Amino acid sequence: MPDSGSGTPDPLSMLASKGRRFGAYLLEIPLTIVTLGIGYLIWMLIVWARGQTPAKQLLKMRVVRLEERRAAHWGWMALRNFVLAMLIGIPLELIFPGLSILWLLANAIALLVSSRNQALWDMMVKTVVVHDPNYLFDRPRRSSQTGTND
Repeated sequence: MPDSGSGTPDPLSMLASKGRRFGAYLLEIPLTIVTLGIGYLIWMLIVWARGQTPAKQLLKMRVVRLEERRAAHWGWMALRNFVLAMLIGIPLELIFPGLSILWLLANAIALLVSSRNQALWDMMVKTVVVHDPNYLFDRPRRSSQTGTND
């Protein structure tokens, strides 16, 4: 749904359901196995530029920055998916085996109770995950006004 002033879609009207988000989370596991890990890593690094993970790409979902109303770019995806999701979970696991499960559980609970279907890392970087089958939030390659790279 477009915003009345700018013509950009309202990400809050297109939120991915809790079930779709959970499905994407579960899909990451077989995708990692099938691609032998390294293929998944390469795929992930490529699609982060479009605000996606491999599972989100297959399920036509996208991470959108609320402030920009555009797909999160590579840097935000790295912060969200690597720094917050992994770099918090791994040290917790090293400090006390099994503690990283609490981090994942806290994120799952946050996702279930959030009116915007946000995990903790989404809340921290002000992102939402939308169902975007029409590619409304795909980051344009060129700016139509300046003709420069985005």
